[in-house]
Amino acid sequence: MKDLSYKAKIRLYVKCNLQLHKEIKIESKQFHYLTNVMRRKRDDILSIFNEIDGEFITQIINISKKNMIIKLLQKIKEPEKKNDIWVIFAPVKKNSTDLIVQKATELGASCLIPVVTERTITRNINLKRMEEIVIEASEQCERITIPEIKPIQKLDDIFNFWDHSRKIFYGDETLRNQKDKEVLKKSNLCHPSGAILVGPEGGFSQNETIFLKSKEFVIPINLGPRILRSDTAVMSGLVFWHLINGDMKEYSLS
Repeated sequence: MKDLSYKAKIRLYVKCNLQLHKEIKIESKQFHYLTNVMRRKRDDILSIFNEIDGEFITQIINISKKNMIIKLLQKIKEPEKKNDIWVIFAPVKKNSTDLIVQKATELGASCLIPVVTERTITRNINLKRMEEIVIEASEQCERITIPEIKPIQKLDDIFNFWDHSRKIFYGDETLRNQKDKEVLKKSNLCHPSGAILVGPEGGFSQNETIFLKSKEFVIPINLGPRILRSDTAVMSGLVFWHLINGDMKEYSLS
């Protein structure tokens, strides 16, 4: 069969089982998006995917007032292996929290955990909105897997049940004026699984910093000489981890 992937300008995440020649009904919000926003018509091509079955090229074969039927024509991607990197973050203002969720998804985070710290101001999290953001970000960045989203938790509660084999890396502002090489030599940073921890606006309290440094599975890292916003710190932390353990490892300098 001729490769039709170049015609698929739209990617949609679907939770149902996907297999060749199957016909699937698209309705509700996705139907509105395809028909009213993107103006898709009968016989148009798009791709659909999920983390279990991979990605498929599909064709619209029928459109009614409330739904459309698409048929799976061609498989173009197998399920992919997730990067095993989590993001633990203190919620901040709405737009910044949305940006954290979006960029963490684009940078391959496999799990997102909102956390309450002493200086956390925003404590109400809309988990449904977070799910919508991770799906949309995955659709746009050609990712197949979708990050898991955990309910908001207190910092102490997370640490009480933490698997110590999963190292937690956090940006320690006290390291800003120290040489990176000294910190990196002292810490074993090569781990197939890990987590990035980012605090709220104003950073961690003194008590929290002492608490973090008392844990052997928590590793402080230097994210540079400047004070970073929470969303920037999440992105920097993920890039740091990818350079050592993840997608960017083969491109990093020894």
